[in-house]
Amino acid sequence: MAILLLEQARFHQARSFYRDIYNGNDKFYLAASRTETWTDDTAPDTSVDNRVDVQKFRDKILFVKRVQSADTAMLARRIDWDSTGNTVYDRYDDAYTATNKANSGAISLQTSNFYVLTDAFNVYKCIDNNGNAKSTSKPDSTGTEIFTTADGYKWKFLFQVGASDRTKFLSTSYMPVRKVSGAGQPSFDVNGELNSINVSAGGSGYTSVPTVTINGDGTGATASAALTGSAVSSITIDTAGSGYTFADVVITGGGGANAKADAVLGSTDTPSLQTNVEGTAVKGTIDNIIVTNQGTDYTSGDVTLTITGDGQGATCAAVVNTNGNITGVTITNPGSGYTTASITVTQASGGGINASFRCIIAPLDGHGAHPQKELFCKRVGVTVSFDNDSRDLITGNDYRQVGLMKNITKYGLDTLFSDATGSPHFVIGISDPNNYGADDILEATSGGNFTVAQLRDTTGNGTDDSVYLQENTSGIGSSDTITNLTKGLSSLPINSLANPEIDIDSGDIVYFDNRKPITREEGQVETVKIIFTF
Repeated sequence: MAILLLEQARFHQARSFYRDIYNGNDKFYLAASRTETWTDDTAPDTSVDNRVDVQKFRDKILFVKRVQSADTAMLARRIDWDSTGNTVYDRYDDAYTATNKANSGAISLQTSNFYVLTDAFNVYKCIDNNGNAKSTSKPDSTGTEIFTTADGYKWKFLFQVGASDRTKFLSTSYMPVRKVSGAGQPSFDVNGELNSINVSAGGSGYTSVPTVTINGDGTGATASAALTGSAVSSITIDTAGSGYTFADVVITGGGGANAKADAVLGSTDTPSLQTNVEGTAVKGTIDNIIVTNQGTDYTSGDVTLTITGDGQGATCAAVVNTNGNITGVTITNPGSGYTTASITVTQASGGGINASFRCIIAPLDGHGAHPQKELFCKRVGVTVSFDNDSRDLITGNDYRQVGLMKNITKYGLDTLFSDATGSPHFVIGISDPNNYGADDILEATSGGNFTVAQLRDTTGNGTDDSVYLQENTSGIGSSDTITNLTKGLSSLPINSLANPEIDIDSGDIVYFDNRKPITREEGQVETVKIIFTF
């Protein structure tokens, strides 16, 4: 029997990858590799996923740079609002199928055009498209309620794409989507700091202030308890910490017992507009009812529609035309908590027949509670800039491969490497920079063979005094001399010797790509953008 992999499974795969990077659960680095030319540098060789090619990538790594939390975002398809007014957008519908297609022809919500990005970088979900009419009025409200524009469309504001995210992740095909607020649903699915701690049980018997410990996958959060009598009455956050997707509050000591508290998480980069939307989302509302059969012989004012289901509070009213057909349904209260609902028609005296309806129910957590999930974000963007803030990032040479590495270790140790940048090179101090050039092949008297990755002026006096060596075969010592096979020079002294910072044969390579040559010069910055699709 075939297994149906739901689109939400792809979202969860992407989300796990994103959170591993964002929260630092694993250490990811973008690596630049390979100075050697391709057979045709204008048409790089095709990347191949096998052990030999992966090892070649490792062997030629020039430097690595840490992927920080700000360097990654989950991505959704970009659907622009059309200012010409010639586009019909699909309404949100929880039951698109091959026999119930969207206006665009999509047979699933995830492939339909049910949301838009405006030129103000606001994202809106289309709750109703006024009977497949063209959208001629740009949505512009940033409130928390569903609103109607002049063209009859009903929209729900979700979030605004921030300036930094626009620069790093917004493209013609994809847009970044954040989950920012601990107040939304689910409350644990955020990336950031502790907003507050709520005491759910004060306990008893405390004779001194107990110790509060925060356990979770982030770092740095601290808090202090206060007593009223012999019970814990409040807990104050001293340090909000960062990188948390869950946090458990543990209360110990003080001579008492049974005090309990819960942490509410937020984000260090929480936009207030999105916080409001996520925090006010209502589960299981009924915001649209489709008339599947208008019926006949109904009388305006004589028809009562009753919503029944597993939620509560939803009410609506029928719209009856002069021909006795029910042409629409007005939602008077969307209710909450529904996962299933149906409509019952009653009449005081009329004889209308055959009208039928279908309720469209909001996502389980409510519209706007979890935009990454609601917009089916199954892609993760990684954007890293190679600058010259570190000597580890070579200059005066080029590279032809980039790759993503996970959990590399320090050279000669089993400890995870966690610095912002890292070099795989031996670094020798030299007396005369004229004896060396980029890509020269060198030999050490201990038997090692090396390629010159770069020369550096480490003292700032204008003269290169260090050479970075890429190891081809091992063997070098501080008392060795160097033979430059490329220049035909021998007995070149080593004034000092420093080991590499990283072990290139450690960790996992989860991605690498062959590219046209990119030459690095002083003052130059290259921005590398990668999109992972799950």
